[in-house]
Amino acid sequence: MHTYSTDNDNRPTVYGILGFGAYAAALAVGWLSTTLSAVIPAVAGITISWGVGFTLLTAMFSRFIWKTRIARATGASKVPDFNGEWTGYVKTSYEGVIPDDALHASNDPNAEMQRVAATLRITQTWRKISIHLETDNSESDSTGATVLTEDGRWPSLNYQYENDPDPDSAPSMTRHYGTADLALKSDSDETVLEGFYYTGPGRENYGEMYFVKSE
Repeated sequence: MHTYSTDNDNRPTVYGILGFGAYAAALAVGWLSTTLSAVIPAVAGITISWGVGFTLLTAMFSRFIWKTRIARATGASKVPDFNGEWTGYVKTSYEGVIPDDALHASNDPNAEMQRVAATLRITQTWRKISIHLETDNSESDSTGATVLTEDGRWPSLNYQYENDPDPDSAPSMTRHYGTADLALKSDSDETVLEGFYYTGPGRENYGEMYFVKSE
């Protein structure tokens, strides 16, 4: 996983609150151990350092709390939760031969661009993210990402990736780098990531991407 940037970065404020919480927790543990020591002598002297408290609170917030309703309501976290598996297709300008079993069920063989079946797997915490895209003949992994929520109607996920084709792929399928820009759209029926991608020199392909959250 790698870190990602965002246009609503309130991390300094959150770190400050977590730091204060760690200090309060250290005082509370010290007071509690002193109070209980009269009844349970074994707890006398039990303390927790600020560093340990801050580390624990930060880990809890980064993994779990950031995506709760409380975090959203208080403004502690505005970044969407992209975690999960997304299924769909990549509509590509690639003009080479694409095996039939690699094509999406909705593909139109007479269309200008073909739809390749693809799966997007995203793992995300408050500070880090990993985006893995897999098709029948290649895989790609993100190397950097930006989440935007302030501008435009829909939150968006923009990421850079490195693609590695399978060894038995066509010679034209070479390792390459690219960028994808996806908008997060949701309604009562489904949650969708859709947008476009383009690759760098050496491939110079482009196209559309469409994924529905499946879990």
